[in-house]
Amino acid sequence: MARDIDRDELKGMMDSGESFVLVNVLGRHDFEKAHICGSINIPLEEIGREALRLINKDETVVLYCGGPACAASSIAGEKLSDLGYKDIWRFEGGLEAWKEAGYCLEGVEHREAA
Repeated sequence: MARDIDRDELKGMMDSGESFVLVNVLGRHDFEKAHICGSINIPLEEIGREALRLINKDETVVLYCGGPACAASSIAGEKLSDLGYKDIWRFEGGLEAWKEAGYCLEGVEHREAA
């Protein structure tokens, strides 16, 4: 089961250089528009297959989606847990909270705004 992490905790993990995989579970189109810097994209519908290919089960995994109203990261966390992943975190605020804080974003929307 995924544990919740907030925006400040995630930013602290990033700033300290902590080792983890940050996964955006939205569709590819949404990921291309905007995503948190350094994150990879594994859409929810592909999480079972692609996680096994891309992420070691002993790695820390932080999942996020669009925002607090989005349930995709919770569902992805359950799927990863079922696959045997142990250190799973869910950034509940998602992309929405990250944008509000003005933190690093990548993607088409970010390039257009720059």
